[in-house]
Amino acid sequence: MKFTTFSLAAVAACTLTAFASADVIMDNIGSLDGSDLTGGIGASQDFDAYAAYDVVAMDAFSTGEAMTLDAASMVLGGWNGFAGLDGVDGYTVSIFSSIEAAGGSIYGDVMAMSFTTADVNSDWTGEGFTLISFDLGGFELAAGDYYIGITPTNAYGENGQTGAAISSIGNGAGVQANPGGGFGFGAYQETGVNYAYRLDGSAIPAPGAVALLGLAGLAGRRRRS
Repeated sequence: MKFTTFSLAAVAACTLTAFASADVIMDNIGSLDGSDLTGGIGASQDFDAYAAYDVVAMDAFSTGEAMTLDAASMVLGGWNGFAGLDGVDGYTVSIFSSIEAAGGSIYGDVMAMSFTTADVNSDWTGEGFTLISFDLGGFELAAGDYYIGITPTNAYGENGQTGAAISSIGNGAGVQANPGGGFGFGAYQETGVNYAYRLDGSAIPAPGAVALLGLAGLAGRRRRS
């Protein structure tokens, strides 16, 4: 009997450890020295007064199980008068169900989470770019195929243009969506590049695992009594 009780507790402890550790769902960023970047940038920006040009650079990811999303990161760059993060008014982290959904709005149909500021990674040394991150607070995402995009809200006339750095990591599934059609390629285009995003999360315990944890706790209480 003691052996049976110990086994349940041991399995429960292993299960807790597995669920407590975060998973890298996708990582197109790679090394913190920027060596995995190509030097290019894909426009991703809410242009404020120039709504026809609002555009999101997004990349595909998949998860085979339900996840809680803990953090999203982006290597951000700028040009055409971009003077830095101080001129950016905010950011939106979006999850899209499809390319077509992004073609209707630069803000995700699955998730669109807005932030006034970004966390800057001080360990990043990639010249000309900034690594920024956002706390997604455990947003629950079902298993499936999705796209992630991060869009700075940045007034073009005051702080130029922003975008996601292009990476050598990935399978070339990058897409840009421009619902207003200002760039002339239609609502969206498959760019065939990789955008420097990273997404971290944790697996949601399956109902069977939760039941096992409850059973182990019950066995432990009986043993103490």
